[in-house]
Amino acid sequence: MPRAAQGLLAGYLISQQLPALFTDTPLQASLTALLRTLLIMGLIGLGVSWQRSERLMPLSLGLVIVTVTAVLMTVLSGVPLLSSRLAHPYMTSITLGLAGALCIWLALFGQTHRLWRIFIGFAGVSVLLLSASRGPLLAAVVGIAAGLLVQSSRRVLLGAGSITLLAGSLTTISLREGNSLLTRLVQSDTNGRDLVWSSTLSAYQSSPLSGVGTYFLGRHLQAPGASCELWTGPSGTPTCPEWLQSLGSPWLIAHNGALQQLAETGPLGLMGFFMLVGSVVFTAWKSKDALGVSVLAGLLAATLTDNTLIVPSPFFAEAFWLIAGVQLSRLTEIKVGHGVTAVAALIVLAFPIWVSSVLSKPKATVSGQLQFIQSPGQVGSAQNYTVYSGWLLTPGKYRLVMRSCLKSCAPVQVMSVDTRGQDTINLESRGTIRNVPVQTLQLQLYPAEAGTRVLPLTTHEWTVRIKP
Repeated sequence: MPRAAQGLLAGYLISQQLPALFTDTPLQASLTALLRTLLIMGLIGLGVSWQRSERLMPLSLGLVIVTVTAVLMTVLSGVPLLSSRLAHPYMTSITLGLAGALCIWLALFGQTHRLWRIFIGFAGVSVLLLSASRGPLLAAVVGIAAGLLVQSSRRVLLGAGSITLLAGSLTTISLREGNSLLTRLVQSDTNGRDLVWSSTLSAYQSSPLSGVGTYFLGRHLQAPGASCELWTGPSGTPTCPEWLQSLGSPWLIAHNGALQQLAETGPLGLMGFFMLVGSVVFTAWKSKDALGVSVLAGLLAATLTDNTLIVPSPFFAEAFWLIAGVQLSRLTEIKVGHGVTAVAALIVLAFPIWVSSVLSKPKATVSGQLQFIQSPGQVGSAQNYTVYSGWLLTPGKYRLVMRSCLKSCAPVQVMSVDTRGQDTINLESRGTIRNVPVQTLQLQLYPAEAGTRVLPLTTHEWTVRIKP
């Protein structure tokens, strides 16, 4: 590995370890930060030994197996393919969508037999659309566009056109037959991610210099009283082993790569991470590595709404860091372009912060006023804490969120509210709050449609004590 690449990785290591020393649990945070760094560097080291991004092509066989498994599982469950999202026993819909995107990138920019490229391209389009995941669809488009900017040969252009035509045809047929599955792809709702982003920012504000620690964000995002879970599989939801429960819920994510890094490692860790990522992307671009650029740019785009670069990962982060290693084998010096690429990526991916504060002002036609609230200031148990509230609202649909706050805030309950046809509404909020002597509770009102805005329309808070 060139010395410039070694220096870059050393800087990344320091940027992750130094903040960990100033967290509330420095030993644990240092160990978990080191664990993630070693996992990333191990994958990078393997990528360095590859020298070429085309060494990723054998992954296509596994991706096809995933596609076939998902289709068979969905069909055997008795659900028509075009009436519900594709299912898999161990993969989420987002993971399936990213599997489809990877198939498309490998088909367009990889080097293998033409018939195999056509087959994996068709499989990729099919699983991408049937997963009905908007993040992977955006990732696929960004990856294709980035690769075409590097390599726009007649073969690649023909393949990209065929993939676009196939995807458009399948979508049109689905909509004409009345199947609503693919209409989800054009919806703008962020599916509750605005509340996750709000909780993530709250966690960061509790430790603005050091962050809360690598893999420790989940304990700030999980609801009070919730237990650590590993994965929902065919046998139910296994609980975490005792040694892992101290981390809370490490698999709960911020659904945004920049916010996750900021909340876990603070500003220094965020800068170190994006300097590494920016250098890798810039090197792939300068070396005209079409497959590398497509994979890197596509998986980066997916971090707008998910965390596709964290390892270990259900989102093919390993593919990203393997390709990153290929690029670092070519990195002979650090240039201004590396920093510019890092800053540009950070600005784009951190959109929940600046979109909320700059572009998403409250609508003048929406108002929310709390008329009365009955909220006990002292209770004997954290279970079934109940709040009665009355609201004067502009007719429409909303979400009422009750949050429990110590250093950071986590949702206790999210309730849908429909005031169409009436101006006032009385509500009952109930949930398990934190089992601590003193905490602050909040009632927050959000629009029903989850967008990019993380700030509520209105907030009311009060203090609650639990009697010993």
